[in-house]
Amino acid sequence: MILPSGSDGFSLIELLAVLVIISVTSAFVWSRFGGNAKADLNARTDTIKAHLRYAQVRAMDSNRIWGIRYTGSGYSLFSYDGSAESVSRLPDEEDAVVDLSGSGIGLGSFSVVSFDSWGRPFNNATATGVSIGQTITVFDGSNPANQIIITRNTGFIP
Repeated sequence: MILPSGSDGFSLIELLAVLVIISVTSAFVWSRFGGNAKADLNARTDTIKAHLRYAQVRAMDSNRIWGIRYTGSGYSLFSYDGSAESVSRLPDEEDAVVDLSGSGIGLGSFSVVSFDSWGRPFNNATATGVSIGQTITVFDGSNPANQIIITRNTGFIP
């Protein structure tokens, strides 16, 4: 059978249709499997900032020291009344300790951030000594790390 000379190959419309289908499919695969890692890290960083602000507000609204303690695999909200420390559950969290081990998220080298009744940050559970500024590095191993900066004396967390 002899085909007419104009039907050797694909038309421009067919090529464009295939390119559109490949583009849509690759965009879906990228967002589903690889594109959300940075978004997840940013969301977790924002959650940790909110928890730090929550501890600060609790401290400013009471006669207790409030803070966040990081254990290497998770963190928790604590309060200190001058003699004893107690752990409380953070808002919208199921357990008293926010478990980071399954998410691959780490918080660098910090262990404690506490706030006094003025909202000033300290790096010990008793909020004693000089108010310090602190930088908490939030990382997941596959993306550039995010940083949470707590401003000295004011406790401002941008």
